[in-house]
Amino acid sequence: MIRKSWIVFLFAVLLSCESILIEYLTLLLGISPLAISAFSIAISGVLLLLILNFVNNRQTSIVYSSIKDFIPVSIFLSAGIFTWYDAVSRVGASKESLLAGPIEIIAVLFLARVLLHEKLNKKQLSGICIALVGFIIVLLSDHNSIDDDDHNYNGIINVTIIAVESLNFSITFGDIEAIISAISFALAVFFLARLSIKYSPLEISGMSLLLSGSILIIVMLIFTPEMSINLFMSYWYIFIIFSMLPLFGTILYVEGIRRIGASLTSTIASSRILLTLIIQIVLTQIGIRNTLPDNVFLAVIGGTLGITGIIIIHTHLFFSKHKS
Repeated sequence: MIRKSWIVFLFAVLLSCESILIEYLTLLLGISPLAISAFSIAISGVLLLLILNFVNNRQTSIVYSSIKDFIPVSIFLSAGIFTWYDAVSRVGASKESLLAGPIEIIAVLFLARVLLHEKLNKKQLSGICIALVGFIIVLLSDHNSIDDDDHNYNGIINVTIIAVESLNFSITFGDIEAIISAISFALAVFFLARLSIKYSPLEISGMSLLLSGSILIIVMLIFTPEMSINLFMSYWYIFIIFSMLPLFGTILYVEGIRRIGASLTSTIASSRILLTLIIQIVLTQIGIRNTLPDNVFLAVIGGTLGITGIIIIHTHLFFSKHKS
């Protein structure tokens, strides 16, 4: 199983690196999250479709002639990607992954209940409750925004003994964006399921990424045309390099589904919830500035509960499919 599932762990690492790099690009270089998401995602979609046309015996021209089938999923993906990137720029990569990971799984289940009339059993509900408790604990772990002047980036050890009474339960705009991102991705899942009947996973990924990026580019050109052109001319090489992350991430995720199935792939991929936090803690310890929750100890507890809830949900789905 390890020989088959390692590729999904690699996907989780890439996803964590993508979030962390977004934080650096927005903070250090001042590139807007909209520009990063628009140009990089569109480039990754173009490259993925070119790769498919080069290595695949079956031509993908049918995908181009059926763009209307991809419009709904591309709209939700573009909304999800932008709010993901913008949330990272506001609350940091760690907190965004801690919040969005469990909410996306919960949103998928509730959408399946509302749209597909699928019943939620006791095990699924218990997993949802555990994930929601983790979500609330993550909110409690942080009460400063990324721009606060008094944010302490180095107090990782001291922060674990912060008194409970000092915690401040508040939801920032970045937190809301992380939630919107999770719900948008969950909505995209249902349209992706429909597309999977007609097209291969890589065809769907390539065209969806291309259209999602194109939607965001159009939005940029409408509101900030001169800035958009200047940003691309100044940082085109960064956008191309960064686009490799969603490109290879998509390939690894699709390959993981092929090897071990969708449920187990989603479960293993959820490790990025804590993986992002762990990587940023390590980077902070070696002197590289990162945005961490104020109470790292609580954030770890919340993330652990979130992953536990996801495992309970997906373990039930995994065994249900094998019994049937």
